[in-house]
Amino acid sequence: DIATETLAEGLTDRGWEIEDVTAYRTVRAAPPAAEIREMIKTGGFDAVCFTSSSTVRNLVGIAGKPHARTLIACIGPRTAETAAEFGLRVDVQPENASVLDLVDALAAHADHLRAAGELPPPRRRARRR
Repeated sequence: DIATETLAEGLTDRGWEIEDVTAYRTVRAAPPAAEIREMIKTGGFDAVCFTSSSTVRNLVGIAGKPHARTLIACIGPRTAETAAEFGLRVDVQPENASVLDLVDALAAHADHLRAAGELPPPRRRARRR
């Protein structure tokens, strides 16, 4: 129900008759726990990945803007544009809009920052027993 009209307009412009059917609705998630919201706002996460404009709107709406030191990675130009509209600095945007390319671009950016001495070494994960 929030999708862009690009596909429908493109088909209509080419003479197709279309019937617009809403296959799903995007709804705002419940706010995360207070501890998680605080981590988002205070830089407790190294990076935040956004895969759509609605993920930007939802995170900012339920948890607030990520801290300025948090890396912001957006899957594509529309998502990056929405992030910028919310005052977020977009650090990473892959050439191709796919999750795999987003992950690869974020990893490459982090490697570059680490090599320049601008990012600490990766955190070690605690082992679960």
